[in-house]
Amino acid sequence: MKPLCARVLALLLALVAAVFHGAHGRNPGLKAKVTEFGLTYGMKVFLSVLKDRAQQIQIPNQSGRADVVIGKVDYQFTNIKMTSFNIGGTSLPVVPREGLRLRANGVSASLNGNWHYSAKVAFIPIRDGGTLSLSIREVSLDVVIRLGKDPQDRPTISVGSCSAHIGDVSVTFHGGASWLYNLFKGAIENTIKKQLDSEICKSVSKAIDEDVEKSFAQIKVLEPVGKFADLDLGLQEAPSFLTSFMELPLKGAVVPRDSRITVPVSPGTIPEVPETSRMIYLYGSEYVGNAIAYIYHKAGQLRHVLKPKDIPKDLPFKLNTTYLAGLVPKVGELYPDMGVELVLNTSLPPHLSIRPGRATLTGYGNVHVYATPQDKPAVYLFSINVTMDLGAEVKLIGELLYGNVSMDPNKIKISTFGSTIGPVPSFGLDFGIRALCEATVPWINTFALDNRFEGMLTVWTSRDFCRQGAVPAIHYLAQGIPFRLKDVLFENAQVVMHQGFISIGTDLRYTGNF
Repeated sequence: MKPLCARVLALLLALVAAVFHGAHGRNPGLKAKVTEFGLTYGMKVFLSVLKDRAQQIQIPNQSGRADVVIGKVDYQFTNIKMTSFNIGGTSLPVVPREGLRLRANGVSASLNGNWHYSAKVAFIPIRDGGTLSLSIREVSLDVVIRLGKDPQDRPTISVGSCSAHIGDVSVTFHGGASWLYNLFKGAIENTIKKQLDSEICKSVSKAIDEDVEKSFAQIKVLEPVGKFADLDLGLQEAPSFLTSFMELPLKGAVVPRDSRITVPVSPGTIPEVPETSRMIYLYGSEYVGNAIAYIYHKAGQLRHVLKPKDIPKDLPFKLNTTYLAGLVPKVGELYPDMGVELVLNTSLPPHLSIRPGRATLTGYGNVHVYATPQDKPAVYLFSINVTMDLGAEVKLIGELLYGNVSMDPNKIKISTFGSTIGPVPSFGLDFGIRALCEATVPWINTFALDNRFEGMLTVWTSRDFCRQGAVPAIHYLAQGIPFRLKDVLFENAQVVMHQGFISIGTDLRYTGNF
C-alpha cells in the first residue's frame, strides 16, 4: 500500500493533467493551483479509503532474535492480519520553496497472527508456537515530499526527509507455554519496536522514490487534439510551493503535426490571482484557443459546405435561386429554379479574445455562392467576405460546462468579390446574412463533432439566432460541454474571465475507490 502522501499527490496531479492542456513559449499557457483545502481533502479521501481497506493490507511475515532470560530466542510472526487501524491527526502543509510535509500522529493498529520460536536452553533445543495479539500505539510520522521535473517534462517525486517514532508496542502470546513467554515479552517488544522504527522510513522512501516515481514516469506528455495537433501536458518548470498552495505551470504547447506549420502566437503572462477559497484552480490562456484555430485554419479544416437540406424547415429563408433572387435579382434571371450551395471557409484564423466578464471569438470568412442545376456541375456565382464577432459567457454546473453565445447581426461586416454575374447589391445581402447566421452558427458550435475534435465536446441544441433584427441572439449550450473526471464531482464551481485568460475554481468530491 503506497503511503497516503504519495497517493494524494498522484490523485491531485492526475486531476490537473486530465482537465488542462497547455501552452508554448516562455510563459505557461496553462497553470493549475492546488490549495491547502485541496491537499487536505485529498489526504482525507485517502485516509478514509485506507481505513476501509486496513483489514485487506498484506503484512509480510516478521522474524528476529531477542535476548531473554533463557538465552537467545529466534522468533517468527506469521499470518498477520490487521483487525483495527486508526489515525489520531494528520496534516499536509506546504513547505515554501521545498515541497509538501506529511505529518501523522496518534496512529494505532491492532493485529493478530501466529508465533513460533526456537531456542537452546543448556544446549537443549526447544520449540513452541501459538497465536499472538500485537498492538502498536502512538506512532508518529514526519515526511517532506519534493516534486520536480525530469528532462521529458514529466513530474518527479522524492522524499526530502523522513522521521518516524513508535510510541508503544505490546505483544500478548496465546497457546503453548504462553504464560512463560509473556513474562519476558518486554524484550521481544523492544526488538520489534526498534525494527519498526528503522523500517517505516525505509518503506516510505521506497514507495515514493521507486513505486510512485515509476508511475509518474509513465505519464503521457502529449495528448492529441483531433487529427492535426497535439497538446503538450509537460511541466514548464518544476512545481512551486508558496505559503498556502502548490502551483503547477503546464507548458501546454499546441504542437502542429504538420512540421511545415509554425504557430505565430505565444501565451501572455497569467498573473497570480489571489484565490484560495476553492480546492483547485485551473487557468487557461487565450493562446490555447488561438493556436488550435491557427493550425486548423492552415490545415484547411475550417471549411464547410452548406446545402439546402441543412436549412431548418421553420426558417423563411431557403437555399435556392428563387429566394436568392429576392436579394440579387440577376441570379433569378440567369439561373431560375435551381438549388444553391454555399462553400464556407475561413479567410483568416479565428481569433479568441478573453476580457473581464466576457470572451469574444472573431471569425473571418468567405462565403462562395454556387447555383446547382439538376444533374449538372455547380456554377460559381460570386463570393462574400464576412467578419463577425461571437460573444460567450461560461459557467460550470456539476460536470457540464454551460454557456450562451451572443451575436449582434447588425455588427456583421460584409463585402462581395469575384462576381461572374455583374454587380451584386450588398444591401440585399445584409438581410440574407442575418438569416443565414441561424444555420451557420450552430455549425460553428457543432463543427468540433465532425471527426475533428471527436470526444472532446458534446452536441448541444440551438434556437433563437438572429431573431428580430438587432436584438442580441442567444445560443444556449443546452446540453453543455463535458468537463468531467472519472469518480470526481465538481462542486461550488466558479468560472471567471480575466484579461487574456480564464480561470475555473472548484471544490472536488471523490466518489470512487483507489
